[in-house]
Amino acid sequence: MPLGLPGARPKGGVALHREWITDWAQISCSGENFDALLVSATEPAELAALLIAALRLYMPAVVAAPLTSSYAVALAALGFVPLNEDPEEAVVGVARAGGPRSRELIEGFSLANALRAGLSSGAGPELLVHLAAIAREAGVVGFPQMIRVLAPENPGISTPDSSWFSAHGAAGLLAHLGETLHDTPTVTGRLKEALPSTPPAPEASGPRLVFVRGRASGTEAVCRTREVVAEVSGDCRFYPSEKAAIQAVEDVAVYPSDLLVVGGCGPRGGPGLLRLDRLKHALGEAGLVGVVPVLTDGLPPEDAPGTWTSLMTPEAAAGGVIGRLWSGDTLRLDLAEGLIRTGVDPDEFRRREPYAPPVPSGFGYAARYARAALPALEGAGFG
Repeated sequence: MPLGLPGARPKGGVALHREWITDWAQISCSGENFDALLVSATEPAELAALLIAALRLYMPAVVAAPLTSSYAVALAALGFVPLNEDPEEAVVGVARAGGPRSRELIEGFSLANALRAGLSSGAGPELLVHLAAIAREAGVVGFPQMIRVLAPENPGISTPDSSWFSAHGAAGLLAHLGETLHDTPTVTGRLKEALPSTPPAPEASGPRLVFVRGRASGTEAVCRTREVVAEVSGDCRFYPSEKAAIQAVEDVAVYPSDLLVVGGCGPRGGPGLLRLDRLKHALGEAGLVGVVPVLTDGLPPEDAPGTWTSLMTPEAAAGGVIGRLWSGDTLRLDLAEGLIRTGVDPDEFRRREPYAPPVPSGFGYAARYARAALPALEGAGFG
């Protein structure tokens, strides 16, 4: 029985949408006598939501997603997208056999496969958020720590729009990863049984992720860059929302020497973890995209050029350091050492009253989420 995703959703970011679709799918399927789920969606948040619903329902699930995005590659490595079989045939086989159920496929080794494969095919920080939510729902302990270890070790190798990927596909990329992958179960057998012989090595291309931290404050962020750079620096231009930052760009108040800081976009402040697609468009119109680095507690656009530092935690809505940055402050992100450095005197910085965006009030879905949302690298789900 087909179940189309609803069009009306609460206003907010990708994590809020994921949580809402998860609840909708769980409620919609719980009264039916399904043997398995065939999941199809285009947005990463929707794919993650439907898998989490399958976990809650304790049902087998097969993902029918073209292997032309880094998220689909990650889910193939996780065991849910068949590499050499039609997804409709695969789900029939899974239903008749009674499994494997979703919870039987998601554990530490398969999550490590998904993380490596997704990042190697060019995925950005949003992959970390959704995999963390899947791991939390499956009861896998320690995945946020795994992210911090594996993400910097797995830069982009070949993105789905490259000629190498067109020639060798997702199976070729997984075969190239070879010994770094664990031979875990999938919906159609063991992972490595479906892989071809190792193809020629690609020319490494794609983004890399670097974690940067403030030692004294406990602040953490994920820097995504496509260039080999040792540091990112500039004069801060702080704005409390994406809307305010866009207005500043349109008013020519942002310059190439600046570092654009955008707060109020995290799980609680968004609410729901905003992806700054509109800001990318505004920077592009101004000729600044890829020129001005961006620092935010939200998410970067998936295909944005240049350097974007995102998922800054604690976020502004939780009283994080990002809310203490003022326009004119000098800030340096040392990518070699993984450190955040500012030219502001530490005592003055501590005395500043942090900007905290208002959290939605009331009893609606978005308001309830904003009051309870977990940090991004813990999945940004309900706490």
